[in-house]
Amino acid sequence: MKKRNILMGLLLCSAQWMMAQESLSLAGTWRFQTDPMGFGKTPGSELYLSKLTESIQLPGSMDEGGKGMSTTARYVDRLTRKFEYCGPAWYQREVIIPQSWSNKDILLHLERCHWETTVFVDGQPAGSQEHLSTPNCFNLTQWLTPGVHTLTVCVDNRLKYPMDQWNHGTTEYTQTNWNGMVGDLKLIAHEKTHIQRLQIYPEVKNQAAQLQLTLQNTSQQTVSGQLELVLKEKNGPVVRKKTLPVEMKVGDQTITHTFQLGKNLKLWNEFTPHLYEVNATLKVDGRKDRQTQVFGMRQVTQGKHHIQVNGRNIHLRGTLDCCVFPLTGYPSTDAADWKRIFLTVKDYGMNHIRFHSWCPPEAAFEAADEVGIYLQAELPMWIKDVGQYPARRNFFEKEMYAILETYGNHPSFILMCNGNENEGNFAVLEDLVKKAQQHDNRRLYSASTARTHTASDQYYVSHVTDKGWITVYEGQPSTDWDRSKESAIDCPVIAHETGQRCMYPNFQEMKKYTGVVTPRNFEVFRERLARNGMLHQADDFFRATGAHTVLQYKEVNESLLRTANSGGFQLLGLSDFPGQGSAFVGILDAFWESKGLVSPEKFRESCAPTVLLARLPKRAFTTDETGTAKLEIYHYGELPIRKGHLEWSLKNSQGKTLHKGKLSVPAISCATVDPLGEIRFDFKDCHQAEKLTLHATLNNNFHNEWDIWVYPNSETQEQSHTNKDYVMANTYDEHVREALRQGKKVLLVPEKKMGRKTHFAGHFWNPIMFNWDPIIVGTLIQHEHPAFRNFPTDAHADWQWWDILNHAHALQLDGCPELTPLIQSIDSYEYNQKLGIAFEAQVEKGKLFVLNVDIHKDLDQRPATRQLLRSIQNYVASDDFRPEVILPLHRIDSWLTPIKSTEKKNSAENAAIEQLLNQ
Repeated sequence: MKKRNILMGLLLCSAQWMMAQESLSLAGTWRFQTDPMGFGKTPGSELYLSKLTESIQLPGSMDEGGKGMSTTARYVDRLTRKFEYCGPAWYQREVIIPQSWSNKDILLHLERCHWETTVFVDGQPAGSQEHLSTPNCFNLTQWLTPGVHTLTVCVDNRLKYPMDQWNHGTTEYTQTNWNGMVGDLKLIAHEKTHIQRLQIYPEVKNQAAQLQLTLQNTSQQTVSGQLELVLKEKNGPVVRKKTLPVEMKVGDQTITHTFQLGKNLKLWNEFTPHLYEVNATLKVDGRKDRQTQVFGMRQVTQGKHHIQVNGRNIHLRGTLDCCVFPLTGYPSTDAADWKRIFLTVKDYGMNHIRFHSWCPPEAAFEAADEVGIYLQAELPMWIKDVGQYPARRNFFEKEMYAILETYGNHPSFILMCNGNENEGNFAVLEDLVKKAQQHDNRRLYSASTARTHTASDQYYVSHVTDKGWITVYEGQPSTDWDRSKESAIDCPVIAHETGQRCMYPNFQEMKKYTGVVTPRNFEVFRERLARNGMLHQADDFFRATGAHTVLQYKEVNESLLRTANSGGFQLLGLSDFPGQGSAFVGILDAFWESKGLVSPEKFRESCAPTVLLARLPKRAFTTDETGTAKLEIYHYGELPIRKGHLEWSLKNSQGKTLHKGKLSVPAISCATVDPLGEIRFDFKDCHQAEKLTLHATLNNNFHNEWDIWVYPNSETQEQSHTNKDYVMANTYDEHVREALRQGKKVLLVPEKKMGRKTHFAGHFWNPIMFNWDPIIVGTLIQHEHPAFRNFPTDAHADWQWWDILNHAHALQLDGCPELTPLIQSIDSYEYNQKLGIAFEAQVEKGKLFVLNVDIHKDLDQRPATRQLLRSIQNYVASDDFRPEVILPLHRIDSWLTPIKSTEKKNSAENAAIEQLLNQ
């Protein structure tokens, strides 16, 4: 009996040890060697037969290991890697296979490699894989017998197929073209009879979940056993159980079983991301093989104009993820990192992320499942010669199936697209879509993001439809418009890459780059700014342009929320894009952290499941006008809104209420955009130029606000000056010079404009990629200066500046560091020229104020421009007009004497633009 107990104990210990060794981590120190000439597989130069000479830590990349060429370049179109390398690199280590694995199938699992991965065991080739989006797995059973073996892996990050340089699966511009192996690196031991595949197909209408399992028998004989299936809430109670007898012939066989969940099932969506898991255990001859898969009860269908989740229309408020990871240079495989990003996205009112021309690792889907984020994954495809190169086409098809098989169970994975802005033979793309639809119906598919709408599309993301533009890049002073006509096509349409308003870089961000890339583009921009004498304005430039981007995104988002038949939008972007010319378009930086420009709470006023909307005819009024606003509500929240009251008020900048009212509001159903009523207000209590804010609040819960400006009309405006107080001129000539010599005040508003034409909205995307006029990223106003005493303004250009800046020019004022323009156009951070729309100076014995704004065209119809002129006239006529900067007359001559226009030639033929637009 004692001997039997000892044997039983040994077997138990052995069983416990065996279970602990079902996987063997390969993390740690590996031998390493580069192969820049690519000779490592050539007869006579085989590196897999040699003992490699260096070492590196895995998981990780060559960049993290300090391997490759130390980089001295300073790229302005992207972040700069500290170490660069492109070619084969070799990784090698010994592995010890335990005796208990002698009758098991052994799999090598490399979670993410970049790119082609070839494996050798003891100098023998064991296979090659090329997945960019999913793990590369190798069956090493025939080579890994018990004992010590040498495992050698060659990773080659050269482009294997002709690819456009922009796709985010391979590009240098975002994640970097890294070389290495990251994530979970391990050997896995399976029983000869094991579960190879477990896919779960929710049937929401039937309150059921269908399980499809593929069992594999490599034992060379038919065996019998049991399959135990347990369905439970994740981290919760068991819901259903079933044990099925199985008879397994050699090879693969598929088993299907359906669990009825009943009326108490819990659905997965953005509001209630309930998760279930299935634990499957295969028992054969006392041996067990287990597999667990998490899923959600959700069903995605195509509605008339909206994607539907569990039968209800959803509206996608999304942003892009372009694989930007500045610390590592490759995507994180840690669910905690992704959860932080997704919680941030939801904190800013969004429910959707599009992975632009790439697919993230498993950790991203796991985090999205838990948080409740709708994901669109894509192939690493951004090409304009679709249909060429059969080998590349086969790669894309294999990659598509791998993505669907690896991530298909995740409820967050609701959309799949082939790639970005493709051109060429769309029959090839449609063929991929049809194959994907047939293979896995758990999501919707589309042939390409933008460019061409195909019959196979179950949704369409694009700038434009055959009915017009749907993407909104910038707002308008009027908010009484939408994209309803343009969105009325045969499937849900989602606005592609909205916004894209560039701001000035925040140089304080540079200290965050402590990883594998350095912000040398920031360094170059800062040095150029310093050379032009404006480094002290860097933070002002960032704040002014950032504030302008915030107000633009409010209008961009609301315009598409007003569009009742819009399927959604994908903002570019919530976070910065440091490549393709350095596109600082985000209210978050490249680390998905706030720039301090707008709080999540404020941003959610115009981007959230429920948003109050106002259709305003314009933003600038005169005191004799009556204002109107048509109030609406966008409601895609979890529950209907009970009937109640909408309270509105019009307040001035001191918080004084000028008008207020209340509207009765009926109950609001979900997934609607509904009118709430029209309000009217006058400005009889406004006796001076004022900024007013229209506030709207529903049921003391939902709030939004819009700024408007009101100015005294031309008849009632009291002039505080006469023409005798100063000389007002519209031409810079000898009369002006003589007036200055005589010590007079001069207000010069040139009728013939010189300099660079300005624009209200900041530059599109970035001025390096799109080098077109006016190449201005924003406007900085010295708002506390007495020249604006009668023209309320902030330091950035708000909507009252729309007419002014669209009818103005900026003079190039380089070479005068002591002069700060009162209205300053902020030049591209590539050039950093000093540009002034308005400035003042002492010249000779006199005082000069220059306002380079058109005041001649229809001034009676332009209240903001008229009021700005009056405010400056009052200032010039007053004793406050005391410019501090002294300039010689010849300097003014150089700026104001008519010369050839300084506007930069439009570079629409620029090769980079052609590549980006796939022209």
